Amino acid sequence: MQIIILGFPEDKVKEYENVKGIHEFTHIGNKILMDIHVEPKYHSEFILGQEVEEKINADLTIKTAAHLEGNTLTLKSKLPNGKTETKIHTFSDSGLTVVFQDEDPATPDAVRVFRRL
Repeated sequence: MQIIILGFPEDKVKEYENVKGIHEFTHIGNKILMDIHVEPKYHSEFILGQEVEEKINADLTIKTAAHLEGNTLTLKSKLPNGKTETKIHTFSDSGLTVVFQDEDPATPDAVRVFRRL
């Protein structure tokens, strides 16, 4: 799970296990806006081809670069602990599939599938 990789404490991980929210992506020019409608609300802005600071929560900010090719948005992030991760968002008529990849090949990929509303 991504939040374990980010170093969240176990009690916070348990809180997030059953969270269901609406993920909204907006593409405007060279920007991608990502809003996740859960509590607490999450908003991030990415500039295609550039590294930006992505505020995950009040205590955690990571550096993320966004790349868009066709219907696939790839976010490559550098975590405070020095590790890197890649999130591959593939959009389709039926919804969104997100693959989380850790830099360590021994760590299995995590896949989340969201259906379009």
